[in-house]
Amino acid sequence: MRPVLQLNSERFDELKAFLAEHGFSFESRPHQVFLARKGTAVVNLYENGKMVFGGSDTKLIEEVETHVKSLGALPARKNVDLPPLDVPFPHIGTDEVGKGDYFGPLVTAGVLVTAEIAHELERIGVKDSKLLSDTTVANKASQIRKVCGSKRFRIVIIPPLRYNILIREMRNVNRLLGWAHARAIEDLLTNGESCSLAVADQFGDPAYIRDSLMARGKQIELLQTPKAERDIAVAAASILARDTFLRKRDELSRAYGVDFPKGSSNVIEFGKRLVDDHGPEILPNVAKLHFATTNQITGGILPDIPQQVASQVSAEPPLHPMQETEKEDERLECYSLISVYEAELRSFIESRLLSEFGPEWWDACVPVEVRGKAEKLAEGEAKKGRIVRPIDCLDFSHYDWILLGDKNWERTFKAVFQNKDYVRARLIVLKSYRDPVAHSRGDITSREKGEVVGAIHWMRKMIRAQSSIEDFARGARG
Repeated sequence: MRPVLQLNSERFDELKAFLAEHGFSFESRPHQVFLARKGTAVVNLYENGKMVFGGSDTKLIEEVETHVKSLGALPARKNVDLPPLDVPFPHIGTDEVGKGDYFGPLVTAGVLVTAEIAHELERIGVKDSKLLSDTTVANKASQIRKVCGSKRFRIVIIPPLRYNILIREMRNVNRLLGWAHARAIEDLLTNGESCSLAVADQFGDPAYIRDSLMARGKQIELLQTPKAERDIAVAAASILARDTFLRKRDELSRAYGVDFPKGSSNVIEFGKRLVDDHGPEILPNVAKLHFATTNQITGGILPDIPQQVASQVSAEPPLHPMQETEKEDERLECYSLISVYEAELRSFIESRLLSEFGPEWWDACVPVEVRGKAEKLAEGEAKKGRIVRPIDCLDFSHYDWILLGDKNWERTFKAVFQNKDYVRARLIVLKSYRDPVAHSRGDITSREKGEVVGAIHWMRKMIRAQSSIEDFARGARG
């Protein structure tokens, strides 16, 4: 039997909007705000805020429950008058933010609290982050960092791309949550301070966290309990996690030049506009693909993640500091964006030159020195058992030669891009970041990721605009 949840009346409209976007129909019932139904899934919302779920579509019901919890819903029997947790100090508290948000990362934080630190956290008004405004969260997070010191908190950020790769490997959101909580606990246990207890919110079987702990973590007691934010350490962790989530979502908004919406309701139309601008390949880098929302945005197309990108992510916790992991994730996201677009650009070049010059386009349109290098690389790959075509061995400096060479430009590409300098500037951006991200050299900032996004967006927009013109012209002739 599924748990009964309690939802604040201020969030009723958000819930209804979410259900409507996901195709639920609504029925009136006595003493209920509504009964929502889709297929075999049923959601009952009562006037007192209690929610009861029914039906056999387990996957859809679980997604609704996840969203409702992201709106602050709690198990009904635990919603009021719960006493503070009576646990000894020092102990670790962990909490996560973002699992109910379609766009943005999953963030888990851990805080190690002594009795003295707990007193200071209470003095500055630390409480469950869901009860605080975004501005207050930012202020409290800054105070928590000062009170605790850098050794007593850890933040584990799983950006969308890494999240999607790990979900595909783990096949279970709770396993990923357990991995993130365990990582925060393990990192805190390396700071040299003695601790024998960790407290976390109850999101599933305690084994999800326990099985992910390593040598140090397996030696401590793990307490998972509903509404764990009653504990001061967990409340502090919830504030740090939410503050980080908000900052990371802002970075995502700056990189893509749009304001990403919160939660998983009211996101479908935004997602469709985003895909129109950037293609469905953008979603692995900004969204949690396993949400049913993806199908509603793309019409059933599940965007792929290049294997060369996915192979760089492991479920094993890295041994280096979290800051290095963040740098890796920025590189990984740029690598994914560039890899997907590079395949698209090669296909575009081949299609246009084949149409204009016929089957001999490779010899007729590609400079001999470029052909020679690409063919030699293809031969080397063949000796390793990997069959690739010479065009698949080109890079962004070669695209400059092919796209902007006088004959190709005048007969084929000028109508598409219009200005050589604009094309060359975008190719320079993509080349300057392609090799560093592919070979893990140097750091990529969110600003530089924005440059990559902008370069790809401009080139894709020009190609699509010309395709639309040509499609229209063909239709008019027909």
